[in-house]
Amino acid sequence: MKAARYTIHLISVLLLVLWGAVMLYFYTSGRIIQYLPPDGIFRPLVLWSGLGMMVLGLFNLFTMRAKEADCGHDHGEGGCCGHDHEHHSDKHEHEHQHEDGEACCSHHHGHGHGHEEHKHEHGCCGHDHAHGHAGHSHDDEAGHSHGHDHAHGILNESGLAGKVFAIFMLAVPVTYAAIKSPDRFSEFAVMNKGVYDQNYGSTARADEFSLKRPAAARQQTTQQSQLPAGDAAPGLTPAVSATKDPQGGIMVPTPSADKIPGAEGQDVKSYGSFTLQDLEQQIPKSPDGNFLLEVPEIYYTASDKEVQSVLTGQPIETIAQILPEKGELNADGRRARIFRMMVQCCAADARPYSIPVQFEQTPPAFKNMGWVKITGIVDYEMQEGQTIPVIRARTLTEAAQPDDQKVY
Repeated sequence: MKAARYTIHLISVLLLVLWGAVMLYFYTSGRIIQYLPPDGIFRPLVLWSGLGMMVLGLFNLFTMRAKEADCGHDHGEGGCCGHDHEHHSDKHEHEHQHEDGEACCSHHHGHGHGHEEHKHEHGCCGHDHAHGHAGHSHDDEAGHSHGHDHAHGILNESGLAGKVFAIFMLAVPVTYAAIKSPDRFSEFAVMNKGVYDQNYGSTARADEFSLKRPAAARQQTTQQSQLPAGDAAPGLTPAVSATKDPQGGIMVPTPSADKIPGAEGQDVKSYGSFTLQDLEQQIPKSPDGNFLLEVPEIYYTASDKEVQSVLTGQPIETIAQILPEKGELNADGRRARIFRMMVQCCAADARPYSIPVQFEQTPPAFKNMGWVKITGIVDYEMQEGQTIPVIRARTLTEAAQPDDQKVY
């Protein structure tokens, strides 16, 4: 029995250490960035939980041979217990006392036959005993002795098949997840999350990705020497706002708000005045003169008529994942769909923000779910009652996968 207890204890320790090791692996390897956002306490919790499990597992390992403490189910000499024993239905209550030199207590014993009040000299216990004399003995010096096995849990109480199943369920899934789980969504998963079914009128997180920055942020951007794409940068070259795009000679008029396709009658939100000068001050440019924008920034312009009036016809560049467009809109094979996965809390709640890309000819070959860099100009169309941003592409090239595949 002792060997079996040690074996089960050791298995429990190893399972605990395994779970802690997996958490530490995800954190130290950097894979955690694909599952949890950088802000908040989620990533630190993975580290703390992993360390806690390792410490607890090692503590249990080093103390597994420690002597077990006595418990209240053994009635030894001078021992005390606090539970009821009922061994016989035909019991006769009587009072007697147990004395052990230091402590005593009175309780009732029900026996199968009558007794006069009597006195037992042994340990103290504050409970009732109801039992017959058959098969039960009272030792006035040694007290009551009851043998109990106090091991609990599925590894202790189940049979061999139950033990094997429990170990399998606790060890195999977490190990498989650490080794085999991909750090990105599959094409099927992205489609199920609605990459082709977008609500361009949503303003749920528009303030985070609006091209309009507060006045303080605008002033700060002119003082910084380097910022990632989507934020402000100094030394910006004025954007082309006339009727010609110097990159390709395409006529790109900048219409007023009342001439944006599909904007008439749509309930859009405005975040305040916004001009081409604001766009130039706040959004960095590539060496080719393209505004460097993230997909969510372009996506949320669909709900702001004023920003649309400024951004329409402007040259932009963005990096995203790509899929073919579906349905009638891609009947001629000249459309694709680019997207970025947006994470609110963790990878489980990620959803795609996507915008269509229109090519003048059949687009260059691309790998589904691959990363591409798109350059082109911004336009807007009306589809099924929504104003939709569209990139009219000039180039499509393969791009390196960014460190953070998801936008937080």
